[in-house]
Amino acid sequence: MRKRLFIVIGLLSWTICKGQNQTDFQNSERISVPLGFECFNQPHIYIKYKQPINGYTVKVMWLQDGEVGNALFCLEKQGIQYYYFAEKWTDKILYDKGNTYPNNTVIELDYTAKLENEEYLSDDSPFFFSDVDFDGEDEFIINRYKSGSRDSNAYDVYDITSYGYFIRKTEAPFTELENGQCKFDSKNKTITVFGSNGWNNTINHTYQLKGEKFELVK
Repeated sequence: MRKRLFIVIGLLSWTICKGQNQTDFQNSERISVPLGFECFNQPHIYIKYKQPINGYTVKVMWLQDGEVGNALFCLEKQGIQYYYFAEKWTDKILYDKGNTYPNNTVIELDYTAKLENEEYLSDDSPFFFSDVDFDGEDEFIINRYKSGSRDSNAYDVYDITSYGYFIRKTEAPFTELENGQCKFDSKNKTITVFGSNGWNNTINHTYQLKGEKFELVK
């Protein structure tokens, strides 16, 4: 029952039509739909990662729209399936190729892991696990390529519950993370975000973990 509930939640998340970034969930083949429901006829492809990532088997149903597209993730670990819906997501391997894939194509990809010098955020991983809030547990992080300021990567950060769903961190500094634009200090439990409000006017905000919440301290 719990697994079915999260499947329904994931699929319902996809039923908000935005242009053509939607699909028909009843068939794996593209079918004719009634007039006015064309948004449910978007072609989709399937992505399976060859390697387990942080102990999870990861599969994605991706609605390609150029180099990006909506995606429904299924992460499975110890018999529990976790579902997550992402907008404008891509794997950099697909992004670099710039290919358009036929409907219902199944693609197996090698996962691009974080580099050794990337302790917290990854530039090239399409998603990854990292302890960015200093609580000793890895968070699930989606990499949104070129979705930040000046074509930098932006990140969505999620806590993973034992019940099989994601809770997005919607407070600063986790809504402001961009590659090359933030610094983590695990000793002082601070995150500094670099930005600007003009060509030469730099603004740095430092957030520190106090208790269970981060507070702006500088």
